[in-house]
This record gives sequence, structure tokens and C-alpha cells, in this order.
Amino acid sequence: MTHKILSHGAIALPFVVVRDWAKTSPHYEDHGRVEPDGSLVLTFGAGEVGMTPDGAETRLWIGAQDAAGAQVLRDFINQTAAEAGVAIRWRERFTPGRPVNLSLGRVTAIRRISPAFRRVEVEGPDIARLLGGGLHFRLLIGPKGAGWPTIDTAGLTQWDGGIGAWHRPVYTIRTISETGGIGFDIFLHEGGRVSQWSEALHIGDEVALMGPSGGDIPADPGWIGLFGDETALPALARILAALPAGARGQADILVPEAADIQPLPHPAGVRLNWLLRSDGGDLLAALADMTPPEAGRFVFFAAGKTETTAARRILEGRGFGKKEFWAMAYWQ
Repeated sequence: MTHKILSHGAIALPFVVVRDWAKTSPHYEDHGRVEPDGSLVLTFGAGEVGMTPDGAETRLWIGAQDAAGAQVLRDFINQTAAEAGVAIRWRERFTPGRPVNLSLGRVTAIRRISPAFRRVEVEGPDIARLLGGGLHFRLLIGPKGAGWPTIDTAGLTQWDGGIGAWHRPVYTIRTISETGGIGFDIFLHEGGRVSQWSEALHIGDEVALMGPSGGDIPADPGWIGLFGDETALPALARILAALPAGARGQADILVPEAADIQPLPHPAGVRLNWLLRSDGGDLLAALADMTPPEAGRFVFFAAGKTETTAARRILEGRGFGKKEFWAMAYWQ
């Protein structure tokens, strides 16, 4: 994939210091590389971030397919550096306004699709932008009375009340309408902030969505294993629908009760198995019992942090390499 260099910055620290700090990131092991000229490059879903020596400083660049991807990376890198007590000087100047990765829409439908799930549908002139570049987006829920985020002259997103005052959960685009609107499913649970937000939602309410974002699950891994709980169901549904017709594998999905089972299009060669919490369904046991081939395989596991940590141990114990699986914590 070709990325255009869309942002430049500098850190007032020697390259060797910044490089060694970047290499301590868990992201570096799977998604970092050192170029022949010694520069360091980190690859993300939205693009790449490069670091190279520049005298006594470190020069940064951000490469992405479009301005939205650059916005995501600029904000992420700036926030990560700020948390480490490091300031970045960004070269480009921007006109203050709405971030290019922010889409506003209006709620067109709200309905309970099962005891544990509520579907919200949204339409708007720039919602269709979310349909390219990933399965996911962030839903923005700000403090009462706050305005939507803006960017400053450095191109950095500014949050009314501070970013810590905002809830920004990641959701999966579950449905796409003929008019370019999208639907997303909310897992309803007691005390959940988004559950409470959706209870007070009305048709016509304005919502803000940031994205898109997504991963790089192999399009045709040969054999695929999908394992997830309620929070992962929308993502697994999209992945199953996108698999090639000849795909082989299995998908085990844990939901609260039988009434939460949904019809999910999937290739005939992928066995779909529903696990019920009400019957003691065990996602980790299903993972341990799978029978994948020795090569040409990929496993995606998404659930709570505790289960995800255990899943990594199971997969590594069975000889899965780091490029043969994703184990992602969707909640904790």
C-alpha cells in the first residue's frame, strides 16, 4: 500500500533516545522495522510513522492514504509523546475547524434486535466516508453541554473539557443502507455508559463518529478461527460476511441466551457455533478444542482482558506465531 507523506514534525531529543523509546512499545515487535538508512518505521492501520536523525533532534513524518488517516496518526503520536513528557513541533499549519476524520450524522432508527442488543442507525452527508478504510469507528460521547471536537492550527484535535472527559468507545459498522447510512449494535449491560446513552437517544439526535479504523486480518488465510463474546459479535459478523466463498474454519460466538443468536451469512466451509452464557458456554474451551491445520491458518480472538490474556497463552502454547493470530481485549 502506498502512503503519501502528509505531516512532518520534530522532537528535541537525539534520534537514538527516541528510537530506543519507540522500540519498547508492544506495537514495535509486530509492526516496526528499521530501514537500511537506520530510520525507524511503525506501521498502523491508518498509515505509517517514521523517525530519522536530524542533527541533535529527531525528525518525524506521517504517511497515510488520505488526510483522515494522517489526522488519526498525528493525534495518536502527539498524545503518546505528551504522556511521556515529550513535545512535538509540527511543521504544517491548519485552518481551525472540524477534524477531517469526524463525521456528523442524525439518528434515523433505534430498535431492540434481541434481549442483549440495540441497533442504532445513522445517516448524514459525510457518513459514507466511514465505509472505506476499516470496519470500525469511535462513537463520541462528551460531557454535558460540550461542543464537538475541533482542530487547532497545528492540526491537533482539541476536546471541549479535555480528552479525558470524553467516552470514545470503538464500534463496528454492522449494516450499510442503500443511501449510505450505517447501523451499529450496542451490547446492553447494566451500568454501561453507551447502554445508558442509547436509552436517552431519540430519532433526529445528532451524533459524532470518528474513523474509520480497522485491522489487516488476512483476506484469505486458508483456515480461519474466529472466537468472540457479545462485544465482538458485530466485528465477527462483518468478518464472516467478507470471507471468500471457499474459506474454511470455524467461528464460535458467546452470547447471553438463545434469543440473542442472529442469522450471520458465512461461507459453507466455516462452521458457525453459538455458545450461550445461560448454558455455561466457555469461549476458551472452544479455542482449546479447535483443530486447525499446521500452516495456512489465522485465529482472531476478542473478549474481555482476562480471557484475551488466557487466549494468547493457549495459542502460543499450541505453536501459533505472532503473525498467525490476533487476541484483542474489547473490554476489562
